[in-house]
Parts: sequence; C-alpha cells; structure tokens
Amino acid sequence: MKVNKVITNIEQLTPEWLTTIFKNKGYLSKGKVAKIILKHSEVTITSNMHFLKLKFSNDAQTEPSIPHIVVKTPKPIVKNLGIHEAKFYSIIAETMNQGTIPTCYDAVFSEESGWSHIILEDLSKTYVENWNYPPTKRYCEKAIDCLAEIHAFWWDHPKLKELSKHSYVLYTFKENSFTEEVIFKWFKNQKRTLSRFLKFLGDRISNNRKELIKSVFSLYPQVAYERIKKENITVIHADAHIGNYFFPNDMASKKSKAILFDWQTWGIGVGCQDLAYMIGLFFYPDYRHLMEIDLIKRYHNELLKLGIKGYSWDDCWYDYKLWALLNLYRIIWWWSVGMPPIEWYLENILCTIEDLNCMELLDSKSSNN
Repeated sequence: MKVNKVITNIEQLTPEWLTTIFKNKGYLSKGKVAKIILKHSEVTITSNMHFLKLKFSNDAQTEPSIPHIVVKTPKPIVKNLGIHEAKFYSIIAETMNQGTIPTCYDAVFSEESGWSHIILEDLSKTYVENWNYPPTKRYCEKAIDCLAEIHAFWWDHPKLKELSKHSYVLYTFKENSFTEEVIFKWFKNQKRTLSRFLKFLGDRISNNRKELIKSVFSLYPQVAYERIKKENITVIHADAHIGNYFFPNDMASKKSKAILFDWQTWGIGVGCQDLAYMIGLFFYPDYRHLMEIDLIKRYHNELLKLGIKGYSWDDCWYDYKLWALLNLYRIIWWWSVGMPPIEWYLENILCTIEDLNCMELLDSKSSNN
C-alpha cells in the first residue's frame, strides 16, 4: 500500500493506511487500526484541522498509546505554509529530543502539487492552551523553558547551513536565509509598504513616532544582517506567542514541559527573535514591565544550563532589543494582508522600543551614514 501520498480529503485516510504508517514509524508493533471516528473539525486562518479517535484491534500493542490524533491540511491559499510545516516535521523534528514539540506520525508534502498533510498526536485531552493575555508568570516560564531547550538543541548546529535552504527569511519563504540579496529584497519589499501604512494611520500617530518608524526602516536591515552572519544562530519558531503552546495540566511540576506547535513559519535565525515576538509584541506595557527582565534572564540561564557557551547576558539582551525592532516589519506586513486588529499590537511594539531605548542599537549606523 502506498502511504507516502498527500491527503487532500479526510476521507482518504483509512484504517489500513494508518496501520501501515504506525507500523513503519514503530508506534504499532502488533495488531491494526480497526476504526476511525471523526470527532470534529476546525478551520483556522491557515489550516483545516480534523480530530480523530482511533479504535484498535484487540491484539494491538501501541507504543505509546495513540487513541486520538489530529490531521492537519492547509487551506489552498496558503499551501506553502503547509509544505513548510511538513518539512519541519519530516526534516527537523525527527532529529530533535521529544518533549517540547508534538509527536508527529506522518508528514508528507508534494512540491509538484503544493499540497501537504501532517498527522499529530492530539494533546487536547492532557494539555491546555492559554489564549488569555496576559498569561500568568508560570505559563510564561514554561514557554521560556520550552524555547530555550529547542534553541539550545540547534545552537550553531553544523546542519543549520543545510537547513537554511528550507528556512523562511524573517516572515517570507525564501530558499536560503543566509543570502544577503534575498534578505535585503525582503526588507525592501516591506519598505515599499511603509508609506501606505503611514498614510493609513494619518493623524492617529504622532510625528515623532512616524520618524522613529522611518528611521528603523532606513537603518535596521544592515544591522540585522550583520547580526545574522555571526555565531549564536539556531532554529526559531517565528510565531511563538503564548497561544501556540500546549501547557501541562500539572503546571506545578518542575518536570512538566510546555509543547510548542504550529511550526508553519520556522526558520534559521536568532533565538531572541522568538522572545521579542512573544513578549515585546504581545505583552501589554505594564505587564511587560513586571515580567520582561526576569523572563529574558531565565532564558539566558537555561541556555547556560543546557551547555551553551560564548553567549553572555549582554549578548542576549542586545539580541532581544535588536529583534524587538523587527516587530515593526511584522505589524506592517500584517496590515498589508488585512490581518486586524493592529492598533494595540503597534502600541505594544512602540512602547517596547521606547522603553528599552532600542534605537540606540542603530545610532552608530546612523552616524556612519
């Protein structure tokens, strides 16, 4: 039976097909899948999610138990995101330590057709999601620990150069995230949107802030590129807001871990990009003031515990501030594709930049121009 074809319709998934997949991956040593029950389906901005319950034959032996799965397929308009996530699970995830990402039973994509699917463990019975903002400190700490473990695993890994051909450059899919031409092309594309964005804002933003944004778009690309060329590079998630984690039911346990999912925009970059996105973009200013330093220090300390060397606290804090500036590019891109609302996101970003004096990182570049 051919099991490596792409699922484009949930009805294509049969007990025989799943049996073969589980046996090939070592999850089913004996017996078979006897029945598939569709519990419900959900539609997100980018994907179709099908939640299934499985019944096995009486003699089945599964390692571990897999009674519930999720089949994820992309919406036609964003098929490239589906391929990118399937590549993560088929190329990246199988090399990683389990525990910080969902177990993937199957990930298949077709470059020719553009379609893909992934089959994941359904964590909704044993883990919880937290879409509330701001989250409690304990949730943030679990998320930070999860990021640190993932980043540390890939920190300056010898395969990063090879993996970069599959990576996103910041937020747009390109073939090589270390290519200067491609990176600057991305920045130029976003800069063309800037004038339309500022015209849209009109008098809803001060002239001082308009000038700040223009300065970032003028000076930031070269500084960011120079940082990306250096050491201390890793695999990043690039959409690591709190809503993209599953949190353990037993939050009090030090051994319990958060699990990071929705890997549609993974890339090769600076680890603090994920932190600046999660904290600097999504946290309200007052809450960020309470949590920010403690969480960044926790991240840095976790990296040290996991064996990362040659990355000082000053390096980490610099990276956090530098990638907080990148959030301006993200919010303008969001606006360009009609993703509302942007008002409070933009306020969060600008407050972070102003509070941390992130513009000082661009001052030397400004004096040289």
